[in-house]
Amino acid sequence: MADKPRAWANRRLLLRPGLRSLDLHADGDGFALAAAPQDESTVNQDKLVVVFNFFDELRRLAPAN
Repeated sequence: MADKPRAWANRRLLLRPGLRSLDLHADGDGFALAAAPQDESTVNQDKLVVVFNFFDELRRLAPAN
């Protein structure tokens, strides 16, 4: 028999259209989630980071051999 539903966190989940907001760890014992900012009025969304040649940079930082 299922228990009565209860809140497991006091924060809201950040909803990201087209993307998952939470995921389970591979061992099944933990998870990661994208939490919404506690005070959305103080969040600056005025920057955009663009990475050119991403795979070249990735190969430089973490070479295959």
